[in-house]
Amino acid sequence: MDYNKGIHNKKTGLLKKTAALAIAAAMMTAFAFSVSAGGNPVPASGNSAYDMRTSKRTTTTRTSSSESPETTESTTATTQASTTTTTKPTGSELNENTVEDAVQTATELNEDGTPKITAGSACIMDCDTGMVLYGINENQQMPMASTTKIMTCILALESGDIGRTITVTDECMRLLDGTKIGLQTGYKITMHDLCVAMMMYSGNDAANTAAVAVSGSIEAFVSLMNEKATQLGMLNTHFDTPSGLDQFSDGAHYSTAFDMALLGRYAMQNQDFRTIVAFRVRDIYYDDFPKGRRMVTHNYLLQGQQYGYEGCDGIKTGVTNLAGQCLVSHVTSKEGLSLVCVTLNNLNRWSDHKTLYNYAKSLYEQVPVDPDISSFDSTVVGGNRKHVHVECKPDAVFNVLKSQSKDVVREVVCDQFIYAPICKGDVVGHLRYSVNGITIADYPITATEDIRSVTNGWFTDYVRAIEERVRSQK
Repeated sequence: MDYNKGIHNKKTGLLKKTAALAIAAAMMTAFAFSVSAGGNPVPASGNSAYDMRTSKRTTTTRTSSSESPETTESTTATTQASTTTTTKPTGSELNENTVEDAVQTATELNEDGTPKITAGSACIMDCDTGMVLYGINENQQMPMASTTKIMTCILALESGDIGRTITVTDECMRLLDGTKIGLQTGYKITMHDLCVAMMMYSGNDAANTAAVAVSGSIEAFVSLMNEKATQLGMLNTHFDTPSGLDQFSDGAHYSTAFDMALLGRYAMQNQDFRTIVAFRVRDIYYDDFPKGRRMVTHNYLLQGQQYGYEGCDGIKTGVTNLAGQCLVSHVTSKEGLSLVCVTLNNLNRWSDHKTLYNYAKSLYEQVPVDPDISSFDSTVVGGNRKHVHVECKPDAVFNVLKSQSKDVVREVVCDQFIYAPICKGDVVGHLRYSVNGITIADYPITATEDIRSVTNGWFTDYVRAIEERVRSQK
C-alpha cells in the first residue's frame, strides 16, 4: 500500500492491509517448515578410516560369525500427541531458546524396511569405518543453520590454549542476529567459554568472537573454515559465516548431510570437543556474569534429556527459516558402535534421529575374536635377549555388518625383528579385522617385558637408517 498518496478509504485500506498480512504470514509458515520429499534409499558406501600397513610377517585368515543375529529394537509404532510451538523469527533465524519441535516418538519403517523420516536430507555414518549406513539426498547442497558452529568450535579448539582470555572487539559484533549471549565490545571471556556458549546456547556473538580471536577477522576465519572443509573431504560445502546465519550469505552458505557427517566424525575425535558437546548444564563467566551464567543445552537428544537416546553424547542443533530444523548427533552405543547422524530441513529431528539410530544398529551383529593370538615370542635385534614375549588382549567380540560377516579377513601384522631397547607395554604389532580393505577392528600387540639394549642404541639406529634408505629408494 502506498501511504504517500494518502488513504481515501480507511475501511478499504484496513481490509487490504489485513489480507496482505495474512497472506504473508501463511507464505512465511509454509516456507519455514517445508520439507522436500525424501529420495530413494542410497546403498551403503564409504572409505576406510585406516591405512593397512604391510609387514614382513603377516598371517591372513577368513572368519565368520558363529552367533545368531541380535534381536533388533522394536519397530512397533507408538504414537504420542505431537506439539508444535509457533515462534517469532529474529531476522532469518529462529531463536533456539524458544523453538520446540513436533515430536513423534514412534519408530517407523517404510515397506522396504528402510527408515521413514521427515528430513529433506539425511545421513548416518559409522565413525570407525566412514561407511554410510543410510542416506536420503545426502549429497544435496542445503543450508545447515547453526550446525555450522561445529566447524567454528573445532577450529577454535585447535587454535591453541583454550583457557586463554579473549577480548571482544568491534569486528566481533558484525553480521549478528538471532541467538546471542549479550557480549559487547571490550568484554573478556575465555576461549573455552566461547565454545561452550556457541555449542550449548548457540550464541552467534560467541561464534563471531571465537572466529575473530583465531583469525583476526570474520572473513579470514571463513577462509580457514573452507580450507579445513577441503582437507576433510567436504567437497559440497561452502562456509560464508562462522555462526550459520544464512541471511547474510546470499546463498553462499551450504553443506550436505554427508559432508556434515564427515565433520561430526572428525570433531568427535577431539577430546575437548567431546566434553563440551556432552554438557547438559554448564556455567560460563564474563563481564556481566562474574559469578557465572548458566548454559543449558539445546540438544534434547542427549542421554538423560527430554527426548534422550541411549548413548547420545553430542553434537549440535540448528534452525533458521531457510534451513528448517537441523541436527547433527553422535551415539556411542553399549555394543561399541560409534555413529554420527545428520538431518537437514527436518520436522521431527528427535524422532527421526532415534529412527535412524535404531535402523543402523539393527544392521550389525557381533563376531567373536579368534582366541589363538593370546601370546607368542618375537625376535629381538640388539638386545640382551634374543626374544621378547608379546601378547594381544582384544575384546571378546567386535561389530560387523550382517551383510559382510562372511567376508571378514583377519590379519596378524608384526615386524619379523623388533629392535632393542623395548619397554613393557610397547606396541609391536596389530591384530586387525577388515572387510574389503576397510579395518573394522584393530587390537594392539604389546611387549610384556623390558629388553635392554647391548649396543647403546647405535646398532639399532644404524639398521633403521639402512631400512629407511631402502624404503625411500623404492
